[in-house]
Amino acid sequence: MLTFPTIFDWLERLDFLRGLPAAYLALLAAGILTVIWDWRVAILALVVQYFAVGLLYAEVLDPRLAIVKLLVGVFVCLILYFTARQVGWGTLPPELSAVEAGQWQRERQLRFGRYLSPGSLPFRLLLVLLLIVVVLTLSGRPGYQLPAVPEAVNLAVYALVGLGLLNAGLTGEPLRSGIGLLMVLSGFELFYNTVEQSILMLAFLAGANLAVALAIAYLTQARHALPALMD
Repeated sequence: MLTFPTIFDWLERLDFLRGLPAAYLALLAAGILTVIWDWRVAILALVVQYFAVGLLYAEVLDPRLAIVKLLVGVFVCLILYFTARQVGWGTLPPELSAVEAGQWQRERQLRFGRYLSPGSLPFRLLLVLLLIVVVLTLSGRPGYQLPAVPEAVNLAVYALVGLGLLNAGLTGEPLRSGIGLLMVLSGFELFYNTVEQSILMLAFLAGANLAVALAIAYLTQARHALPALMD
């Protein structure tokens, strides 16, 4: 008789990733989301981030509730994936004039002085590495330990909130900045659901994630449809 693995069977198989490895995986995914601006890579990294966060939820919630949080993350990624496909993965619309294309690119190239630009890969990488050092330092100090949360959750919350805010602040693109907002929301959820395990709030925050994803999808499509509407 064919039997399918249960949630508990899968958790047993993934035991080597639970705890701090899952937190470091979330940190790595958040760093990739901030450094690499290719939409394909970003959505794939977001899937990895939700997977890592789902493993962390299994440390503090009933596994049957943790899988619900993971499924919400999968639906969010699907919404963003189909949105990205509909707008050509963020490529510039061919009907843009040179002036409009320049305005579009300035959303990604925010210059500071004459040399530094958050739109450049080296600058983003430098910021992410500095922030990772800060996250690892603060999360490892007893005075900065979040109340009533395990060490792995503490590290993941710092990583997701810190890198999420950085990601949201580096660009005006709805999808890119929206992903940063989703990262911050994931960090807040992880902390809140650890200290307050309310089914009502679990459902509310799950709905909030989906609502934010739909808002990102709408703004992304509206931004790319704007040149056509102006013709």
